Amino acid sequence: MDAQGALKIAGIASAGYSAQMIGVPTLANKLYFKEGHPENKNMSRWFGHALATCSAAQILASGDSQPSKARKAVLLASAGQYLTAPLTMLSQKEFKPEMVALNTVTCGVVGALCLKAALKE
Repeated sequence: MDAQGALKIAGIASAGYSAQMIGVPTLANKLYFKEGHPENKNMSRWFGHALATCSAAQILASGDSQPSKARKAVLLASAGQYLTAPLTMLSQKEFKPEMVALNTVTCGVVGALCLKAALKE
């Protein structure tokens, strides 16, 4: 997969996570966290906002058809975003194990695609 494709996938994935956190924070809390985890809609929406800006950068960079330092930087940042997300989930006991597993696979694939594309730049 080329850099443009990897960035489009990362951008769509970031937009999906963002939409959950901004649009349905109560559902996101129930989906990701174990029962009894305190809900904080403000923090969920703030996290969603951050993910929305990541998505925008990824989608915008996917339009750059030629290798550039900027595109490589977005690819590396995206790889970091997606490859460290599972580590964050694993380090906290509040996440549901099935969500840790699913997000480890999903984020691992997206992160690996971005890293592979960045190393080709």
